[in-house]
Amino acid sequence: MLNHSLLSFRSSLRFSVYSRKRNITFAVILSLCGCGGSGNTAAPASTVKSISSFIVSSDEQNVIPPDSPFGADNPDEHLSFRRQADGSFRLWVAGGGSAGTYGLASPDLLSFTSLVASGGVPTGVLLPSGPRTTAFDADYVGAGSVFPSANGIDLLMIYHAENHLFNGVLSSGNPFYVAIGLARSSDGGVTWTREGEIIGAHDPQLPTQASGGAGALTPSAVESGGYIYVVFREIDPQSRVTGFAIARAPIASDGMPGSWQKYSGGSFSTAGLGGTFTPLNIVLDPTVPGDMRQPQVSFNTYLNQFLMVSIGNGGIYAQTSLDLISWTPGVVILKAPVPDSTVTFSTKPPSPFNWYPTIVSTDQPSDRTSDQTGYLYYAKGTGVGSQHLMYRRVFNIVAN
Repeated sequence: MLNHSLLSFRSSLRFSVYSRKRNITFAVILSLCGCGGSGNTAAPASTVKSISSFIVSSDEQNVIPPDSPFGADNPDEHLSFRRQADGSFRLWVAGGGSAGTYGLASPDLLSFTSLVASGGVPTGVLLPSGPRTTAFDADYVGAGSVFPSANGIDLLMIYHAENHLFNGVLSSGNPFYVAIGLARSSDGGVTWTREGEIIGAHDPQLPTQASGGAGALTPSAVESGGYIYVVFREIDPQSRVTGFAIARAPIASDGMPGSWQKYSGGSFSTAGLGGTFTPLNIVLDPTVPGDMRQPQVSFNTYLNQFLMVSIGNGGIYAQTSLDLISWTPGVVILKAPVPDSTVTFSTKPPSPFNWYPTIVSTDQPSDRTSDQTGYLYYAKGTGVGSQHLMYRRVFNIVAN
């Protein structure tokens, strides 16, 4: 159960954004923006609310400890969950040393059993397709969002995929080139079939690459107005363009390869695979404008707006949008232990960090919607190399 007396926590971190309440309906706004409002993302007759304060408790809870059978590096993307008919949960979480995605079952999002095991040891439900190949998902696959297909029975997974092969040499994970893939499950997310690459960066993978990543990274999906929308980060080193991007595909298409278009030049007009993109006008910290990573988007039923959390130089930020294109200024809701732009694993001791945030409201059917209260899940760096563990803190949103 959530602690609804959160406002009384003396040590809570408070960060506020003030703006006027807009007395127009969400449905009208989305209609004007061409995004539409339908399904579980819109409350057509409700008034849009603006955030007055976003409170995150100072008390944190270790969700997956280092001795967990799921490994020491969960989550390695933002997590995705679906509430089951009996009130329990299924989750899909990247990491744990498998370079893939685990499927987990949980009664409370705090204790877990594996959907798949071998010899009593948890194994991934979607694993890399194979090292030393040119496959876009050869070396890493991390679930971004899991949601129902158009038939209402199968599940779709949109995932972050990496290739580590450069000039015939397999890197240890740095550098890496990233694209976004699609998989389908007909058994509730236990087994998955790859459907192919759906979103790729404008600049292709080169034989050599500077350290770090390039490509299309860390996708998060929501549905609205007959479309699946995916917010992600794109890094195009040759074109010298980077930032948060958005692409969409018709829900009826199930997001199959070839159905996606990126937002570019004011409309969804370029190919999901290799098209140009216009970065969303988001700057989290003006002193380090390029530091923006790991977006996770939900439709917030309390605010009647889309809510995004992401990583910037100051820590974990939150911001809202009516149309997924224009976003309010980011506000720090969990301060970084050290400025994010200074995080390094090459010094001793390595830097602590809080990454891969996910907003989870346990009264909602999945991570694609959120409410006034819930938990902020995140990966907390332990100071041992890049090792990180899953933690959570209670949050509460107050609107004007």
